[in-house]
Amino acid sequence: MLFLLGPDGQAPLPVPSKHLLAELYPAPPPGRSYPQLKLRCKALLMEEWERAAPDPTRYAYRPSLKPHPFMGLSKFDAGRLHQMRSGKSYLRAHPSWDDDGPPTCPSCGEAPEDFEHAVLHCSAKEPARTRHLQGVSEIGPDAPVWSSAALRGSLTRFIRSTATAFPPGMFSRPTSAASSVSSRASNVVSFGYFMSSQES
Repeated sequence: MLFLLGPDGQAPLPVPSKHLLAELYPAPPPGRSYPQLKLRCKALLMEEWERAAPDPTRYAYRPSLKPHPFMGLSKFDAGRLHQMRSGKSYLRAHPSWDDDGPPTCPSCGEAPEDFEHAVLHCSAKEPARTRHLQGVSEIGPDAPVWSSAALRGSLTRFIRSTATAFPPGMFSRPTSAASSVSSRASNVVSFGYFMSSQES
């Protein structure tokens, strides 16, 4: 037996525990199990999230209540991917808070340097693409790379070897296709030292 305060705030009213629990935790609707109700609540939460705080039109990846699989990578690698996916990275075609230069890719000079160009189309990065990204042909929201640990590993190795979307000044970046091979080689050596020092 539980007691609740009466209307005048003084006299306690006895309430059967069973009745109180039924009020606080009503039985699920017929035909709806707890897991089904949980999924429905999550769906309603996502609908409200997208309605009340929609993502910018430039962000093609839908929000999620679960951490993205690439968040299991190292903090540095996950940070590069999250920034490039959100369009707020150090790539020249992405909005930046400290660089008002042209959006042209500094590695090949052929097109604006956005996420897709930097990973899939930049001609200066073709050797690294051939070596690391043979199984990666798209990076859109539904691309296999986001659900495959092996493909995510390939993408990470490509980003490391080419210093894609690294902070400006962290390492020298290629300024032309002719100088890309030597610059990339020095980036690999420097980045290998950087990663080993971070992990130790």
